[in-house]
Amino acid sequence: MPRFYILSGRIIVFLFSLLICIKANAQIASPFNLPLIVIETGGQPITDDLKINAWMKVIDNGPGAMNNKFQQGTDYDGNMGIEVRGQSSQMFPKKSYSLELRTKAGADATASLLGMPAEEDWVLYAPYSDKTMLRNALTFHLGSKLGGWQPRNRWCEVYLDGDYIGIYQLMESIKRDSKRVDISNLKPDEISGDDLTGGYIIKGDKIDDYGSDGYFQISPSLHYHNSDNYRFTYVYPKYDEIAAAQKSYIKKFLTDAENSLNGSSFSDPSKGFRKYLDVKSFVDFQIIQELVNNVDGYRFSTFFYKDKDSDGGKLHAGPLWDFDLCYGNEDFTDFNLETDIWLFSKFEDKYGGRMHWWARLMEDLSYRGVFISRWKELRKGAFHSDSIMMYLDNTIEYLDEAIDRNYTRWPVLGQYVWPNYFIGETYEDEVSYLKEWITERVNWIDANIMIAENVSENYSKNDILVFPNPARDKINLYFYLTFSGEIRIEILDLLGRKVFHDEIIPDNQGYQYLGLDINKLASGYYILQVYQGDKRIGRENILVTGR
Repeated sequence: MPRFYILSGRIIVFLFSLLICIKANAQIASPFNLPLIVIETGGQPITDDLKINAWMKVIDNGPGAMNNKFQQGTDYDGNMGIEVRGQSSQMFPKKSYSLELRTKAGADATASLLGMPAEEDWVLYAPYSDKTMLRNALTFHLGSKLGGWQPRNRWCEVYLDGDYIGIYQLMESIKRDSKRVDISNLKPDEISGDDLTGGYIIKGDKIDDYGSDGYFQISPSLHYHNSDNYRFTYVYPKYDEIAAAQKSYIKKFLTDAENSLNGSSFSDPSKGFRKYLDVKSFVDFQIIQELVNNVDGYRFSTFFYKDKDSDGGKLHAGPLWDFDLCYGNEDFTDFNLETDIWLFSKFEDKYGGRMHWWARLMEDLSYRGVFISRWKELRKGAFHSDSIMMYLDNTIEYLDEAIDRNYTRWPVLGQYVWPNYFIGETYEDEVSYLKEWITERVNWIDANIMIAENVSENYSKNDILVFPNPARDKINLYFYLTFSGEIRIEILDLLGRKVFHDEIIPDNQGYQYLGLDINKLASGYYILQVYQGDKRIGRENILVTGR
């Protein structure tokens, strides 16, 4: 009888232990609300040197349906290549990976994954030091509202060789493609004429991982303050595929572009920076870098692309990339935590390599006017504080129980992970810090957008600036009010007849930026006047063209 009780006790202990194990693993073994990616390498180590052959399936049963790792792949079920990607992030136990879809024979294969256009090259991004896991996603969401292509991404959870490794973002990589960076296919034999002029994708970045053939340095004859000679890596064509004539062309183009930007005639419409740079893309790129106060902004992961001259031929800033150390999520700089600085003005900081191009552009009042106007326009929609917070809340709700699974696998909440500044005890603490930082940042930009400190010294408070001039559909005014109160804007033709009239009450005194629609005016010369009460505070001759 005693033996029976001892045996029964052991059985009870065993069953109780088994129950605990089952319960502990149920969270990871049960069906998932997010799409699943299952990768099998056959036990091969994944390195950052060369993609190894592996197998992958992507399981997505659609909105509201659950996904299980034992199901067949819905979007993909086949061969692929995989390698570790990233630079400083490679130190983390949760790795990011580059993926390349392949046939059984090893040839390139394409597939549409999680609703994104079919392609062969993808990135599995691993949020780790960003404990909200939201910074990259939010930035790409905002970038998608700017127009043009920015890398699409989808949330998923990942198994690697049977091991659950948490929440990831499956992302499009930056490459030339009709559904990605849509520029001309530059062939190795295109080495003259218009053929030579595009398309190119280059990147300002760290060069430690590139050999001497993987990057180039420009050395302009004109410099701005203590600006560096910037280095760029070849993205497309790749460094081992680009022809010598093509290397020479893109290097000369960038050198000429910087000389035009640094020169005394940099604002000239035909000889200055507008000859080389696509203004809208530079403004949109700058707005994102300033909003997030990117520690790597204007220096690392800074992409540019250029199409053939026959297809526009100007240098575009973008696409966007790499935003996990933004929104106050780092502890090794003096100002990237702050919500009350202009990042573009910090190109001479001690960390080096930050491009001065945007600081110089902000000295052109027409460019600055576009920057101001664009910010104000965006703040009415996707960049409105309520819109940003709604995106964050909806994303957290969508991730749902996957957040707990991720932090069961990677228990880093409440712990320092390089380079965290804020360390929240809970996930909710981390999200609250992010929201508070964003709120302070956008409010500061709103309050200081008209000042753009460190670049207003070229502007006299007694001037009124009208640009562009000549103008076609819209004209912008920039001026200073010494006291608040209604202003009156009039446009007269050369016979003194009033052809435009508007009365505006500015929000406050100080610098004012106004945009006027003049699409009803016929081509010709006019006189624009601005009054406050009986006092005329400015008068300029303008030319309307294109009618």
